Amino acid sequence: MRAFVVVKQHPAFRRFWLGMLISRTGDVVTVVAISWLVLEMAGPAELGLVLVCQGLPRVVAGPIAGRLLDRMPPRLLLGWDNAVRGVLIGLVPVLWLLDGLSVVVLCVLSAGAATTSTLTEVAESAVVPRLVPASELDAANTALATNWEAAAVLGPPLAGALVAAATAPVALVVDVVSFFVMSALCFALPDIERAPADRVRPGLGAILRLPAVLWTSVATCGFLFLGGMTEVLYPVLSREVLHTGPVGYGLLVGAAGAGGLAGVVFGTPLVTRLPPSRRIPAVVIAGAVPFALLSITGALAPALVLVAAAGACWAPYFAIERTLVQRLTPQAVRGSVMGARAAISALGFPAGSAAAGTLSAGLGPGSVVVAATAGYLLVAATVFTAVRRSQAGSRPRNPARW
Repeated sequence: MRAFVVVKQHPAFRRFWLGMLISRTGDVVTVVAISWLVLEMAGPAELGLVLVCQGLPRVVAGPIAGRLLDRMPPRLLLGWDNAVRGVLIGLVPVLWLLDGLSVVVLCVLSAGAATTSTLTEVAESAVVPRLVPASELDAANTALATNWEAAAVLGPPLAGALVAAATAPVALVVDVVSFFVMSALCFALPDIERAPADRVRPGLGAILRLPAVLWTSVATCGFLFLGGMTEVLYPVLSREVLHTGPVGYGLLVGAAGAGGLAGVVFGTPLVTRLPPSRRIPAVVIAGAVPFALLSITGALAPALVLVAAAGACWAPYFAIERTLVQRLTPQAVRGSVMGARAAISALGFPAGSAAAGTLSAGLGPGSVVVAATAGYLLVAATVFTAVRRSQAGSRPRNPARW
């Protein structure tokens, strides 16, 4: 409950948190609606192309967004970011009504929206430490992580109902409204003064001068890579192992979402009681255990339990990892560092999806489970080593050993 006490006590953070909750839900609606629209207009290959256009621009835009957030008022950047995205997404139903919509146009609009969206993505890590006291970062990041899980649970059914009741382009109007609401809330944020200069120079190279942050970011890219593998695994597992088809696939995704929401709300406060170097490894390893058991499961019911358990264990990862990096990063270059992190992590999810597809086609879904389990253990070891080295480097030397 401490997370929601922080939301209540800090008006500026409350506006940002509320806007992110509305925006995240709208984003999920857009992903479902555009995916369905592309499948109706063309096919799976074209859908893959549109999804690439939604992801790749963040590799280039991340560092630029970070530099801008270090130099300009965040409220103006975030306000205009969401307003522009509202216009770009709003063009989809307009062009659809005018019979001027094509896959190429969707690619262009998706790439434009993805480019500007990086400002809000980076700000979620770079600006929040300036809206709440340092002692309440854990609670603030937990509240933001709850938005992700709530959107994952509520968004798909809402999108499906809207697409079924109307059409996919009409459903996109919901996301357009969410963008303009987020824009208004961001413009209402207070002005945040620039942080004083720090000895760590800004720019993409800033993250290279912070080894613990760099290796933690690499591990998070790996975590996203493994998340991409699981996204491909679940439909293949449903069809080839559980023999349940799309119904079982929907249940698996729903179980993962429900477990994730429970994990953020109840698991994060428990994990934060552990020493900092053990928090992320504990989360990753705890989820890897039930996930590994999927390799020997052939029925839907136990698979649902295992997926929900893994989702609940992994859910605190991003809230804890974001707090760790925020505390390890000097305030003056926090935007630059978070932008570089966005560039590093942008390739993780699509690369993991591609790897899982190749493994599934050649060796079956069981090989994906085994490979991903080994990957989770590697992520845990990487973060543990990075944090321990950072703690060792920050301790004062003992004069008696000189």
